[in-house]
Amino acid sequence: MICNYKIIPEKYLLMFFVITIDLFILTKTQALTFQTPLIEGQLVYGHLTPHEEIYVDSAFLNNGQESDMTLISRTSDGQFILGLPQDCTQLSLYIKTDTGIEKQTFPVQKRFWKEEVVNGLPPRQVTPNTHDQKRIESEFLLMRKNRQHSDFTEFPTQWIRPLKQFKRISSEFGSRRLLNGIKTQGHSGTDYAAPIGTPVIAPAKGVIKLIHPDMFYSGQTILIDHGYGVFSSYSHLSHINVQENQIVQPGDKIGEVGMTGRATGPHLHFTVTWFGVRIDPETLFQKKKYFQ
Repeated sequence: MICNYKIIPEKYLLMFFVITIDLFILTKTQALTFQTPLIEGQLVYGHLTPHEEIYVDSAFLNNGQESDMTLISRTSDGQFILGLPQDCTQLSLYIKTDTGIEKQTFPVQKRFWKEEVVNGLPPRQVTPNTHDQKRIESEFLLMRKNRQHSDFTEFPTQWIRPLKQFKRISSEFGSRRLLNGIKTQGHSGTDYAAPIGTPVIAPAKGVIKLIHPDMFYSGQTILIDHGYGVFSSYSHLSHINVQENQIVQPGDKIGEVGMTGRATGPHLHFTVTWFGVRIDPETLFQKKKYFQ
């Protein structure tokens, strides 16, 4: 198994994360470049010279990694990916040279997030009982564990939507939600309203990391590893057409739209993360203009 990370002992590198992203770049020449804008809730594609390496505080990956620092993997020609979470305000880089460490801070562009009201959910799915809470925690840890290590070795740049046809986007990423009058965190993905049985396709090449027949919130669920820390998941499915460890190509059918789990109507909940950092799936379909 190939793992796209390695651990750096704490005695060599120390940093703190509040709401900024602090990265360490060990380099002889400061030639880091970004191919995409720095906007909260989006993936950032960048490039390094052969002498550069980026380390990130493992806690920032939001996937339960217990080590202090993680080396962010790069391609042979220096490409790498990072995720900027919702509400991130700036990106701070620490560049180490032969003469010391230099800090550079870049502003992260803010976005406007909608507010959404969702009523009619079963009370148990808004305020779960003790038994349900244990199940929810177990399923959360399962998903987090499977996002700790990104083993697929191809670099994802081109994306297509997981539905060729859908009625509308019924809920946007990042929306502040009121569920039966109870305020929750920003919406973790994009909801595409579509009839039950609508084919769901792979948006990019990857390997099926996990399938689950019945999660409390997400029902029938698929998780795909697209490489370099990028994962996608598909919730509320009525049918699953793939198996774990199967390689999928863009456009391959992986399942069908349903309304299993916590859902008020048939739709696909599509989530994309960089390790455990949630990003806006709709921004992926804009990436092609940066890589033509």
